[in-house]
Amino acid sequence: MGLGILRGLLATLGLSALLISTAIMLAGPSATSLAFEHLYAVATGWRGPLTPAWPPTMDSELRFYAPLFAAFGVVALMVARNPRGRLGLTPWLAGVFFAGGLGRALSWSAVGAPHPLFLVLMTIELVTPPVLVALWWTQRDDQV
Repeated sequence: MGLGILRGLLATLGLSALLISTAIMLAGPSATSLAFEHLYAVATGWRGPLTPAWPPTMDSELRFYAPLFAAFGVVALMVARNPRGRLGLTPWLAGVFFAGGLGRALSWSAVGAPHPLFLVLMTIELVTPPVLVALWWTQRDDQV
């Protein structure tokens, strides 16, 4: 059962990374953020302000990083699809994902709170990696 949960989490992370990075590349980070903020407002009833348009330099930077996030997604999907021999990549994927959450926490500390959606994302990015590693730990003797 633990392997199934681990594979499901990795597949969800991988697919999410691919979808988000594709949206950022094609529509831009500002439009992508706005779309997800609207979904957040519909789901939660939140009535606060949306994030204003992002400056060109940030657009350029995030479109540069989007393929790197897509690569993370591809590796996560590879591990989820065929964990035998690849399960050892799980701690590395968890570490990268956790580092992303730490980056959000540093940003919050340095420049202030983002839209609440991004605080939810930060929480996911900080909580999910220990779960991934714990699940990996229970499976590693059988799969690696």
